[in-house]
Amino acid sequence: MGNGWLMALVTSTLFNATPLALAAMGGVLSERAGVVNIALEGFILLGAFVGFYFGLHSVFMGVLAVVVAGALFGLLHAFFTQKARMNPVVSGLGLNLLIAGATRYLALRLFPQGDHIAGLSPNLFLSLAAVLPFLLVFTLQQTKFGLRLRAVGENPESARMAGISPTLPRYMAVMLSGVCASIAGAYLSMADAHTFTSDMSAGKGYVALAAVIFGKWNPLGAAGGALFFGFFYALQTQLQINQYHLNWLGVEWTSPFLLDCLPYAMTLLALVSVIGRATPPAALSQEE
Repeated sequence: MGNGWLMALVTSTLFNATPLALAAMGGVLSERAGVVNIALEGFILLGAFVGFYFGLHSVFMGVLAVVVAGALFGLLHAFFTQKARMNPVVSGLGLNLLIAGATRYLALRLFPQGDHIAGLSPNLFLSLAAVLPFLLVFTLQQTKFGLRLRAVGENPESARMAGISPTLPRYMAVMLSGVCASIAGAYLSMADAHTFTSDMSAGKGYVALAAVIFGKWNPLGAAGGALFFGFFYALQTQLQINQYHLNWLGVEWTSPFLLDCLPYAMTLLALVSVIGRATPPAALSQEE
């Protein structure tokens, strides 16, 4: 394994981390406002489908549709959790199942033979993933919207006493969360695979949420978590491509079946490592 392999690993890490970082920024926004959002998985799949379907007609239409769809489904999650008083985990799981079933059905009906699009450059999404964490840090710390968002996520009662209603910041945060995660999905279909498959989110929304927790609800920390998990996605891919073999104690540790589990195993280990040391926003999951 020489410098070429190392460069391939670094490049693969960056691009594998791109959708995780984009979705994680959505998770930071939603959860810093006090709304648990496990619907990131569904939002990623939604963005992948919508971006691909409308991208068949026009790249601009695809990107616009992704933003609109993400905002609308984010609004739906906010309505369920804040006005309908639905448990956010139940709402998130419901949206994940709804989007998974709907996109599978529509994909089979609209393009049963599969299709491909020219799409967009992966570098565009990589650049966005690199800039967005710093933009969110500035937004959360230096803008009125960010300060209000943090206030309602930490102590909504104190925010009300200061004349700030938690409703608007929370709705805006969850809608923006849907947009970020949908853009992550658009990367998968429009810049990476250039097609759509019904399982292409492959748990990335849950890994992105793990990156949020691993990064202690800080945008830069979450981006670092995305890079960490992206490295293991890249590592298992590069080991399979180079057909590297490691046999120990009678177990083929570089079996494709074991390597495919590597990113998810590392996700569990990372979450275990922060148990008791990561403090979530005080009002997380409290209803409006």
